[in-house]
Amino acid sequence: LVSIALPQYFRATERARTGQVLSLLASIRGAEMRYKAQSPSNLYTTVPGELDLGLPTAAQMPAGWDTLTVATITGAGANAFVNRNAGATGVNNGDDLMIDLDSGAVCATDAGSAGDWGVSVGPC
Repeated sequence: LVSIALPQYFRATERARTGQVLSLLASIRGAEMRYKAQSPSNLYTTVPGELDLGLPTAAQMPAGWDTLTVATITGAGANAFVNRNAGATGVNNGDDLMIDLDSGAVCATDAGSAGDWGVSVGPC
């Protein structure tokens, strides 16, 4: 029974934490869209403090997630992403969950992670 229930439990907790991160990425995208709309240069920002959004600290991130990046570049094709850091033996360790700031498409950097998280494989 444990051999069936335990993997299902871990999968459920992984999806719940991923849901929190997806919500955060959607909030970042909204803040980036507002920033871009108000910017004379019509570009995104790579500086978290310039967004009208209180971003969580590393300690406030869902367990196993860190390295929040608000935008990779300022122009077209920009992504915001969060890195999965669950330790050496953690699930999907080292993979990124990303959102394309222009389209809102969400993807992962690895096919296994994408399946676990219910998103497509990148690039977004």
